[in-house]
Amino acid sequence: MSASAAALCPTYERRRPELTALHIVVREHLETFLATVREERGKALPRYVEQELRRYVRCGIPAHGFLRVACKRCGQEVLVAYSCKCRGACPSCSARRMWDATCHLCDHILPDTAMRQWVLTAPYEVRRVMALRPDALTACHRFFVKEIARWQKASSALAGAETGSVTFVQRFHSALGSFVHFHVVCPDGVFTRDAEGVVSFHVGRAPSREEIASVAERVEKGMTRWLRRRKLIDERPIEERSGETPELTPLEACMQLSLFGGTFLRVGRGDVEEDADEHRRGKQSPWTGEVRGFNIHAGVLIHKGDREGLERLCRYGARPPFSLERISLLPDGRVAYRLKKARRNGATHLVMTPIQFLARIAILIPPPRYPLQRFAGVLAPNSSWRRAVVAMRPSTKLPRPGEQPRPPPPKKKKPKPRKNNPAADLVFQDPGRPASSSANTPELPDPGRPSTSLGAGLLTPWAGRMDWPALLQRVYLYDVLACPCGGTRTILADVSDPDLVRHILHDLGLPADPPHVARARDPTYDDDA
Repeated sequence: MSASAAALCPTYERRRPELTALHIVVREHLETFLATVREERGKALPRYVEQELRRYVRCGIPAHGFLRVACKRCGQEVLVAYSCKCRGACPSCSARRMWDATCHLCDHILPDTAMRQWVLTAPYEVRRVMALRPDALTACHRFFVKEIARWQKASSALAGAETGSVTFVQRFHSALGSFVHFHVVCPDGVFTRDAEGVVSFHVGRAPSREEIASVAERVEKGMTRWLRRRKLIDERPIEERSGETPELTPLEACMQLSLFGGTFLRVGRGDVEEDADEHRRGKQSPWTGEVRGFNIHAGVLIHKGDREGLERLCRYGARPPFSLERISLLPDGRVAYRLKKARRNGATHLVMTPIQFLARIAILIPPPRYPLQRFAGVLAPNSSWRRAVVAMRPSTKLPRPGEQPRPPPPKKKKPKPRKNNPAADLVFQDPGRPASSSANTPELPDPGRPSTSLGAGLLTPWAGRMDWPALLQRVYLYDVLACPCGGTRTILADVSDPDLVRHILHDLGLPADPPHVARARDPTYDDDA
C-alpha cells in the first residue's frame, strides 16, 4: 500500500456508548424504573427484559472485557470491547442484526423474481394480545401467510402451484411505542414443478382492492375465532367495561404507559418537514383493504433484477425499533425523541420522563426464542422446494461502487473442541508474540477466516452468515482488518478476566472502571427535576 493510500485509510475508533443520551438515561434511571414497577405492580418485569437492559449497560465498555487486535507488520494494537447482542434495547447490536439478516436474505435466500410486500396491522385489542402472548402472534401470522398463499394459488389457476414468504415482525412504530404488525415479502407469483423435478416461476397479477379486502376478512375471521376459543378478547360494549379497572401485569402497565405517557411538543427552532400522511388521511389507497380494524397494504412491488430495491426493503423490515440519533436530553432531565416527521400541530418531539422512556423501551424487547424473521412455504427450512427455489437467486451479490471483495476463506475442517475446555475459556495468542499470562493458549485461528467474539469467548462464525469484518466491509466499504501500514490485523487474545482487564487498561491509560450505575431512588425526582 502506498503512503497516500495509507493516509486515506480510516483508523479504528471506539464508538463510546457511555456518552450517548440512551446510555446515560439507562444507567441513571434503570434501578429506579425496576424498583418502581415492583412497588406499583407487586411483581417484577419479566427476567428477559431486566437482563437485556442490564446487558446494554455493559455493551461496548472495555472495562467489561475486550479483544486485543494487532497488526503483525507495524505492531499497532487496538482494543475491541464486547457487544451485548441485544435484540431490542441496543441500537448498535440491532443494526448489526439488520444488516446481517439483509445480506443473508439477499445473497443466499430470496430468488431473483418480482417481490411484493404485504403489511398487516390489527386493531388495538388484538395488537395488545399479540404483544403479550407469542402464541397469539404466531397464530395471526399463520392466518395471514396462509391467506396470501391461498389467493396467489387461486389467481394463478395452476395445478400444484406453491409459493413462499419471509416475514419481518415489527413490534414498534415511529413514535417509540408498542405497535405489533407484519411485513411479509413474498414472490409476486407461484412456483410449479414438472415431472422431472424442474422448478419454474410464473409471474402473478396484482391484487385488486376487493381481493385485498377479502384476504383481510378471512384473516379477521380466523384470528377472531382463535381469540374467542381461548377467551383472550372481551367483546362486551365499551359502556359495560368503562367502570372496570383491570389488574395490569408489569408489561401491560408499560404498554399502557407507552401509549399515553409523554407529550408531543415542538423542541428547538427552524423549519421542520410536515407529515404528509396527515393530509392524505381519509384517502383510501387502491392497494389497501380493511375489515373491522384488520388493515392490509400490498402496494410495494420490487421488480425482477432490482436487488438494490430488495435490499432496501429487507433493511426496512429488519430495522431497529428506534434510532439513537433521535434521542436527546432536555435541561430539565426529561427525554426528547425526535419524530420522523412533524405533526400537523407543529410538534417535532415526544417529550417524556426517564421512567416513561424506559417503559417504552421495555415493551419493545422481544421475548426469548421469539423469531423476528419467519419463513413459510417454499422458503421454509424444511420445504422440499427450498433448494430449487433458492438456486434461482443471482450467482453473485450486487457489486457496489469502489468495493473490493475479500477473497473467499480457505476450506478447512473444523477442529474438534477439547473436552472440559469451553469456548468461553479460549485465549488466542499470536505465535510471533510472547505468550500471555493465561495458561490456556491454543493456536491462533487462520487469518483468512477471522473469528468473532460471542459473549466472553471466540467462536468460529457459522458458514451461512457473514462474519463481522466482511459485514462491515459490505456496509461501509472499509475492511476493518486492513491496517493503514498495509498489514493485516489479527486477534491476539480474548481478555475477560477482571484483574487482567484492569491491568491492561491501567497500563494503556484508559478508564479501568465501568460507568457508574445509579441506585434506585424516589421516582418523583424525575418529575421534579
